[in-house]
Amino acid sequence: MREVDGMVGKRRGRVARCWDAGIGRVLVALVISHLFMGAGCGVPPLDPEDQQPDTASADTEPVVDDDGLIGVASLFEFDEDEDPEIASLPFVEDELLARVLPGAEGDDLNAAYGEIGVTVTEELPAIQTVALRVERSELYAAAEAISTNPLFESVHKSYLYDAEQLPDDSSFSRQDHIGDIGVDEAWETTTGSEDMIIAILDTGVQPDHPDLEAKLLDGWNSHDKNGDSDDVLGHGTAVAGSAAAITDNRTGVAGVSWDNPILPVRVSDDKGRAASKDIASGIIWAVDEGAKVINVSFAPLGSDRTVLAAARMARNSGALVFISTGNAGKEYRSRATDDAVFVGAVADPDELASFSNTGSFVDLVAPGQGIYTTKLDSSYGRVSGTSFSSPITAGVAALVWSVNPEFRPATIQNLLMDTAVDLGKSGRDKEYGAGRVDAAAAVAAALEIIEEEDTKAPTVAIIDPHNRETVSGTINVTAGAFDAGALADVVLFVDGDPYATDTSKPFKFAMNTKRLTNGTHTLTATATDLAGNESQSDRVRITVRGGRSGGSGGGSGEDGSSSNTSGTAGVDTVVPGVTFEFPERGSRVHSSVGIQATVTDDIALGSAEWLVNGARADVVELSGTRQVVNFLWNASAVPSGNHTITIRVFDDAGNVSTANLTLIKE
Repeated sequence: MREVDGMVGKRRGRVARCWDAGIGRVLVALVISHLFMGAGCGVPPLDPEDQQPDTASADTEPVVDDDGLIGVASLFEFDEDEDPEIASLPFVEDELLARVLPGAEGDDLNAAYGEIGVTVTEELPAIQTVALRVERSELYAAAEAISTNPLFESVHKSYLYDAEQLPDDSSFSRQDHIGDIGVDEAWETTTGSEDMIIAILDTGVQPDHPDLEAKLLDGWNSHDKNGDSDDVLGHGTAVAGSAAAITDNRTGVAGVSWDNPILPVRVSDDKGRAASKDIASGIIWAVDEGAKVINVSFAPLGSDRTVLAAARMARNSGALVFISTGNAGKEYRSRATDDAVFVGAVADPDELASFSNTGSFVDLVAPGQGIYTTKLDSSYGRVSGTSFSSPITAGVAALVWSVNPEFRPATIQNLLMDTAVDLGKSGRDKEYGAGRVDAAAAVAAALEIIEEEDTKAPTVAIIDPHNRETVSGTINVTAGAFDAGALADVVLFVDGDPYATDTSKPFKFAMNTKRLTNGTHTLTATATDLAGNESQSDRVRITVRGGRSGGSGGGSGEDGSSSNTSGTAGVDTVVPGVTFEFPERGSRVHSSVGIQATVTDDIALGSAEWLVNGARADVVELSGTRQVVNFLWNASAVPSGNHTITIRVFDDAGNVSTANLTLIKE
């Protein structure tokens, strides 16, 4: 990978220095006033006999400390804090979560971290995020420095979400929700699949509960970074039983999905409090372990960009994340998103539970009051809250997915929403979303539906910099891409070489042009959707000033041109040779045709790429100084007319040659 010069934050400490005595006196007065006015307005402790929802989403007062965090907060605002419910949450006061732009290199980043005064404590490469340790008094100053540095896309707090002890009522022994949403009818078609893993991201799961033990896989603790996934509070055990307790075993309760194994992931500390970073890390781990359905019963997560980025990664990887809407009984500003499925709660008979949060982000609702489920100490009891509506819906998703494991996540979500029982206002609304989940209808629809094959390639273009623009220093390259389905990634190419990959919008890259030679260079971007369709942008030519000496950059000619990336005396600057052997240029083809080329280099060949009409079709590793390479092109899959086959050959030094062959499909 190329090394680039470090770009540093120039504004470190500016915000902190603004904390003078005058501002301090005003803010102290405001804080004292706030504390008196807020007295008695918090959520009281739960009476074990009260039938109240769990408090995994209970309101929390803002953190106020002696280091002036509230004071400097007024001078730097985190994007999530535009949502007042997020702004009121506690957060890890000595930690920031920074999203690193693709293309940012190690030396560059290390220099920035040192200048800003932060230390990397954990990396989440799947979502291009790093956790940074920072002095508490410098948190906002460091956040501002990161936000103005071109190496970073965004900076976030690591918010904290509580999961408190659940109320119980051991006298309740009915599971009305099973019949209310048609689960018993769905069981006549499927009881789930042992290959369809449900991950429970929570306070852990009791490992020896008689209604769970036989279904539990080896779990993980993303908070402590070890394999101890035992339940520290009881919340996770109740959630797991709601989704998938062992069924038809003459013991305890029935889970929605009988056969699906449970993957326990503890994301909380020993008090049941989970940080954004640990939830996101748990989602990533669950995906890596093969989970297809992932439940997160913490709230309010609708505006947490770090968690939603992990949910988006999961969706792009073929999994689906379900998240509870929360139990504050109020409307939230969180926007609707396809990254995760947000589930609210209804009480019998299909009325919105008084505690269920509302807003445009609500996708579905499910029973969430008086749910009889598994509890700590191998017991059972009744619980209430959106914390249980979500896993019930996740269990239904597992049933539906078991009908056809090849369904895409979007298909599963659409099936659940299209077959939901419409409640409240006609159509989707802020209270019920698309409606109350209907297991029987969703499973029946899954038997009939046939997914349409996605054959349409995405569109992609480089938006910034502009064609023929002169640039210097570290710049941000932005690509616009769209697909009717979902995009997998966008790859930025510089002079034909892959430079960096971005997996989520906005598709933005950091590029230090000081590492390029002075002169003209070519930028292109390739977008690929989840079905594998690929397209390439038009070329954008930039002129670099203040880069390395050594002449102009590379590019590719129409029929056979070359470039090199070294431009420095004493190293290999000789480009490879490439010659098409078969077929002849302008040949007419009908179906599959074998294409052959001979490639050579004076020192050592590296690799070759085959492209069809500009879209990469195959990559071949090479060796030695001479090799014959072949490519089988299925011409029957393209329309009649002229088509261009391109071979791009690299040697070990990074020098590249390109040759094109035009063939005519009849």
